[in-house]
Amino acid sequence: MFEDPKALTSAEWHNIHMFLQWFWIYLPIVVTFALTMLTAHALIPSLVNTGQLPESMQKVRPVLTAFAVLVFAVAVVILVLGINAQLDVSKIWPRVLI
Repeated sequence: MFEDPKALTSAEWHNIHMFLQWFWIYLPIVVTFALTMLTAHALIPSLVNTGQLPESMQKVRPVLTAFAVLVFAVAVVILVLGINAQLDVSKIWPRVLI
């Protein structure tokens, strides 16, 4: 079905390293984006409506949203770089989901 594996060269190990590096950088960026959006559009309005936060906290929402947009743009760039690195890895290991 598949040919026997060969020893990896240093260039192939570098490609694997770059894929994993972009993957592990991408993960905390996505979590940061999600938590920022959750805080700006769910937690702050809810806590202001219940009176647990002052009304002045609504001014923080646009700042958090702008930060989330910036983090989203960085996440897209990192994702593209990670996909590019994965294409290099797929030359030596064609099965992505295993």
